[in-house]
Amino acid sequence: MIKVRKVISRTVVTLMTAFMVFGQAAVAVNARGTIDTSKTGSLSVTYKFGADKMFDGVKSRIYKIASATENGSFALDAGYAEKSTIKDLNNITNEATAQQEWKQILDDVLPYAVAERQPDAEAVSANGQVKYNSLGLGIYLVCADNYVETDNTYVFAPFLVSVPQLDDNDNWVYDAQAGTKCEKFDRMVDLELHKRWNDEGYTDKRPSSIDVKIIKNNELYQTVNLNDSNNWTYSWKEKPGNTWTFEEVLPSDSGYSASVSESKTYDENTASEIYTITNTYTPPAGPPPGGDEHHEEDNGGHGDGGATEFPDVLGAVRKLSELPAVLGARRLPQTGQLWWPLPILVIAGIALIVKGIRRNRNI
Repeated sequence: MIKVRKVISRTVVTLMTAFMVFGQAAVAVNARGTIDTSKTGSLSVTYKFGADKMFDGVKSRIYKIASATENGSFALDAGYAEKSTIKDLNNITNEATAQQEWKQILDDVLPYAVAERQPDAEAVSANGQVKYNSLGLGIYLVCADNYVETDNTYVFAPFLVSVPQLDDNDNWVYDAQAGTKCEKFDRMVDLELHKRWNDEGYTDKRPSSIDVKIIKNNELYQTVNLNDSNNWTYSWKEKPGNTWTFEEVLPSDSGYSASVSESKTYDENTASEIYTITNTYTPPAGPPPGGDEHHEEDNGGHGDGGATEFPDVLGAVRKLSELPAVLGARRLPQTGQLWWPLPILVIAGIALIVKGIRRNRNI
């Protein structure tokens, strides 16, 4: 089975980063003071919409993606460092590009955290507030489930925040605070799943159909069959803000690998999400140059009781078991030499030498 695990963010085009939270100083890496790594911290998160709509019952969770160091910087933790395209957080110093860089880190680590890691802590909001205590110092990814009312769905954008935070005087504050960005949706989302093939020249390897498991918020939503008759496409409608995962069912030896891309559109008139699974075919490795393949048997890489197979060059080299035991060597390639003229040539050569000596003496 080829598993295509692509976990997407909530249905908000612009994801919050730590630079959007409380003065854009939450994850600065060039602090003036040192961090007391012997301490623990806390994080308070507010879930509200507009000026005064507070939410009760919002399920919130946090993932620690980086650890704080004494010199006032942060380093990505194991697992997250491999997923992030930006490895060194200390290089995020340019204010013009910092927000985009933190957004890139968020986009990189979010699918991995949601799909493969357990939250470091979970809580439910009361009067719009959630507080996490006794936290290890570092950078946290904050996520929350959608809040659904009768006619509306409220979506909270995931974001990054540091514990501790820097205040306006560049002092570290170990009781961090954060507010969330909330969007309200009053309509269903149009979703589409497309299958594309990247196998030019090998279309005969392509299956006639394929099953794809659509997983909604880590639970199986539906299994669909994609084929030519439905143009390798499936469409459905759902409320916004769900996390979608796709698992493709293919034989392990099919030769196909899969990747997923996404496209989202949210504006006054449109709410759509399009996911495309692309299968790329990789041909098996062919024989080495020359067209001959060497096959090793179970006998330590040799067949016929240890006799090595050699290519039949000019019909002269055969199995070792078939060669004469001449000093234990293989027979050399025969090139048409004849040995019976050798004595005659030796005698003739000696005669010519003697004749030449005599002629020289008579001169």
